[in-house]
Order: sequence, then C-alpha cells, then structure tokens
Amino acid sequence: MIEISKIKMAAVAILAALRLWTLYGAFVSMSIKEPTYQVIETLENDVEIREYSDQIWAVTLAEDQNQGFGRLFSYITGANEDEKKIEMTAPVVTSDEDGEMSTAFVMPEGFNQEGTPRPLDERVKIELMKGRKMAVIAFSGYATEESRKRHLEILEEALEAHGIETSGDPVLMQYNDPWTPPFMRRNEVGLEVV
Repeated sequence: MIEISKIKMAAVAILAALRLWTLYGAFVSMSIKEPTYQVIETLENDVEIREYSDQIWAVTLAEDQNQGFGRLFSYITGANEDEKKIEMTAPVVTSDEDGEMSTAFVMPEGFNQEGTPRPLDERVKIELMKGRKMAVIAFSGYATEESRKRHLEILEEALEAHGIETSGDPVLMQYNDPWTPPFMRRNEVGLEVV
C-alpha cells in the first residue's frame, strides 16, 4: 500500500513538472520577437518560399556555436559602446563558413546600421542583411547535425523538383532557448533563392 502511494506521488510530481516545463516553453516561445516575412509559395513537405525585408544582424565567427552565442549574448546584454541592453530576438542563425561557425542575432525591428550600438568585441560585426527570398523547411526537436542534414536533403529535393535555384550555404535558424521542451522547439533550415 505504501509502495503504491509513493509511486502515485512520484507520477503526480513528474506530471506537474512536465506541465510546468510545457507552460514555460509556450510562454518563452510567444514572448520572443521574430523578424517578419511573407510566405510566397508552399511546396511539398511544407517547404516555404519566403520574402524577407532588410535586417540588421550582429554576426561573429567562432570555433563553435556556443562560443559565438556567448560573444553575441555579451554584446546584447551591454558589451557595446552605449552599454545598452538589446532585446533578444529569434532566430539565432548559424552557418558553416570555411570551417568556422558563423553565428548571428537578428536585431529588433527599428534598428539600422548606423544607430545600432557598436560592439566592444571587435570579433562582433554589425551587418545589413539585404531583403531576400529564402526557401525554408521547419522541424522540431533538438537541431542535431543528423536532423539538420536530413531536412536539408528534403529541402533540396523539393527545390530541385520545382527547378528553383539557390545560392550560398545553408543556414540553420533556431527559435528557442535550450530549456524549451524538445517537442515545442522550432528549427528551420534555409537556402537563399536566386
């Protein structure tokens, strides 16, 4: 009898923790601002062709994503000439550039190249990302190398089937913090459309 009540109490505690974790993930996902875009076309496997307007990015090259993220996080939390805190947005955009990891934060709407605070770390650059068309496929869970490659293949197959040409390297866009439950996570692989 005591064993059964302990098991029930443990089950209730686990369910309560899962519910709180899910609520946390929903709250954080809804409260982070994202850049606007327009979906021009939807292909098979939910591949979207999107039109993005100009954006300001804070970008750094590093050995890995964690190192790049840390540098950019320091920048938006005050490691800039104005000692200004800048609102975190999503997604964090990463790509492989000649063996180094490029990591970028998209600045909130209303920022321009001249008015964006200058980073104190010279490895962080402020760049204008011109408006562009992107082909994008979304997936949930953790963005492992295997899942990224699998979704990139699906994306490339859909684009090839429609005769859509791309340029540049693929980018990985991650929308959630590390504590968001895997089933609520949103990741995207994208390619710029010619």
